[in-house]
Amino acid sequence: MFVSMKLGATGDVDGAQIVFKEVQKLFKRKNNQIEQFSVKKAERFRKQTPTRALCVLASIEVLYLWKALPNCSPPNLQRMSQACHGVDDSSVVGLKYLLLGAIHKCLGNSEDAVQRAVKDELCRQNNLYVQPYACYELGCLLLDKPETVGRGRALLLQAKEDFSGYDFENRLHVRIHAALASMRELVPQ
Repeated sequence: MFVSMKLGATGDVDGAQIVFKEVQKLFKRKNNQIEQFSVKKAERFRKQTPTRALCVLASIEVLYLWKALPNCSPPNLQRMSQACHGVDDSSVVGLKYLLLGAIHKCLGNSEDAVQRAVKDELCRQNNLYVQPYACYELGCLLLDKPETVGRGRALLLQAKEDFSGYDFENRLHVRIHAALASMRELVPQ
């Protein structure tokens, strides 16, 4: 899966398509979250020929899901932001804005991050995890300001309680728990 995204991101879309067709055969464990996600993503790319922009977006998505974006340098984050802006496929608009919000958060642009996180809520259906993750991201951003802590906490609880059955649900619940715990340390209840 990651080889195919790399091929597509470098412009070898045909090579990426060939690897996407082989993804399901490469995975052995049916209960592994990462493998299940990769198989679903490869299946989508087999149905819709991936463009270079979609492969780059998928690569950024992996960095986001594995919490690696904060480890990226500002110049790399800027390039990722530019790449996201270059994606004009309506089927990934929600993902695009979630990733832009996360990138801006890493760059310290909280206002831009908030604007990106809430954009195009209706386009999030293609990636079921996008909406709860967007609620989480926005909730965390709102925790930073005393006047919006209540709304931030409400969004974290909404992300935890209102959504289920999406990819990486357990990962998000761990993140939410950590955010709520750190909030309790800062503001005793």
